[in-house]
Amino acid sequence: MTEAETPRIGVFICHCGHNIAGVVDVVAVAKMAESLPHVVFSTDDMFMCADAGQQLIRDKVEEHGLNRVVVASCSPRMHEPTFRGVVEEAGLNRYLFEQTNLREHVSWCHMREPEAATEKAIDLVQMSVARAAKLESLPVKSVKVTPRTLVVGGGITGLRAALDIANRGFDVVLVDKEPKLGGHVAKWTHMFTGDRSGSEVVGPLIKEAKAHSRIEILTNSSVVEFDGYIGNFEATIENRKDKSRSKFDIGTVIVAIGFDAFKPYGYYGYGESPDVVTLAELQEMPPRDRLLKPSDGKPAGKIAFIGCVGSREPGKKGHEHCSRHCCPAVAKAASDLKDRLDEVLILYKSIRTYGRGHEELHRLARSKHVIYSRFPVDEDPVIEVVDGKIKMGWTDVYADEKLQFEPDILVLASAMVARSDIDETTKLFGLTRSRDGFFNPEHIKLAPLTTHTAGVMIAGSAQAPKNASESVVDGSGAAAKAVGIMAQGEVEIESTISRVISELCSSCHTCVTACPYGAIEMDESKDPPIAFVTEAKCHGCGTCAAACPSSAIIMLHSTDDQIMTMVQAYLCAPPDTIGST
Repeated sequence: MTEAETPRIGVFICHCGHNIAGVVDVVAVAKMAESLPHVVFSTDDMFMCADAGQQLIRDKVEEHGLNRVVVASCSPRMHEPTFRGVVEEAGLNRYLFEQTNLREHVSWCHMREPEAATEKAIDLVQMSVARAAKLESLPVKSVKVTPRTLVVGGGITGLRAALDIANRGFDVVLVDKEPKLGGHVAKWTHMFTGDRSGSEVVGPLIKEAKAHSRIEILTNSSVVEFDGYIGNFEATIENRKDKSRSKFDIGTVIVAIGFDAFKPYGYYGYGESPDVVTLAELQEMPPRDRLLKPSDGKPAGKIAFIGCVGSREPGKKGHEHCSRHCCPAVAKAASDLKDRLDEVLILYKSIRTYGRGHEELHRLARSKHVIYSRFPVDEDPVIEVVDGKIKMGWTDVYADEKLQFEPDILVLASAMVARSDIDETTKLFGLTRSRDGFFNPEHIKLAPLTTHTAGVMIAGSAQAPKNASESVVDGSGAAAKAVGIMAQGEVEIESTISRVISELCSSCHTCVTACPYGAIEMDESKDPPIAFVTEAKCHGCGTCAAACPSSAIIMLHSTDDQIMTMVQAYLCAPPDTIGST
């Protein structure tokens, strides 16, 4: 269609089962839409995202000659790509589609106010229809993709990702700050749920990666510069010993930097006695027939564990989360040690055995007479180190008694926390972080491995506390994402971006500093210099357009005219004289 054509708008109101229709009178909303300017068809349907709903859109576009489509349903974040694909299949430009959120923005937040919710839904649909009439076709653009992935982190997650990508015929640059590959797992002498050591698990992966012709391994190295956009990144990697630098053209990135094991100084005597250790330190002890005390090398007879050390602490930044792996890992360690020790005690706030095989570990420990004792959430155990001996005192919740114990070794199941150097990684790759300090995914459920920086994936415990098996799954998932991008040879980029009107640009550089994605630079070949946008890096956030003092930047698909017409539609009821066209 040409832009001069009169808009012919179709409106489709989704019930979303009972999610929307249980609160909003969707029939009334659809009926109202029939009277709006340029609307030639309006209806409601049970599930617009279902095959039948999608076919309904295709059929009505052809039947009524629609050149704009409005769907009022759930969040665009969930199904905008779905409906854009539908209108394209019907012969329309994907940017002639508008979606209104009646679920998250209306029915879910006003479920006890059905009448008010219906009024709000009517307002939102009215605004969307007004905007749809102003929509313009935009070109669908793509960029070529360099068939090489940068994997940051050489632990079990990064190794799995690198091998999956290389085995599919693409080059990998694997970078790790440490002198050896394998991360935390390589140091552990026993792992749950199996009975193998960490080196037995990760060793074959290291060997295979080193022998693979498509994997270039750079240890003792770190990424110091990173620029570009999806498919066309440039990474500068520095050797931490000799400071030499290498540049690589990169198509996709997987960030798998792992976690730090929290050192709980100030908790339960940690640091006061060598016999107070963390679970990670216990797992790194050399395997022997007898467990020896770190302080004097004598055999231990009694051991105690305390769970949730540095985890689940409300109000303490970076320590409010559950570290997830601790409960089953403690159960496994306690069960194994009970075969060699006289007494094994576990103090806990609560037990979380969330994964496959975890409850079995808990039952195994109980069957071996490992003692579990629950202490109050608001009353931590008291630990004293007196003359080299560890003395414990706590209140048992179920017995409602004060108890005491003197273990030879005290093991603190300390938290998995975000790496201490995560700030520089965050800035380098344009990532965001959650309240607990780990990286944010693009969407926790719908896009758990991708980020808001297109072409950059996250995996493993860089995203959240995870055990080794979960991290391996993440690594393979991120690898599949990277391969999916590279296998296409080129990838589509979003057309809803900013555009500079060069005649109005005053060379003030405001937009350059305002852009959070580094997508705007100054074209110094012009006199005076003019701002220009690297389209593949632009996220269409609109920050530059809002900041520009000369109104020299417009947002494609969110122009001033399109925004103002929505405001007018909300504030001014459409004239009764204007009917459907």
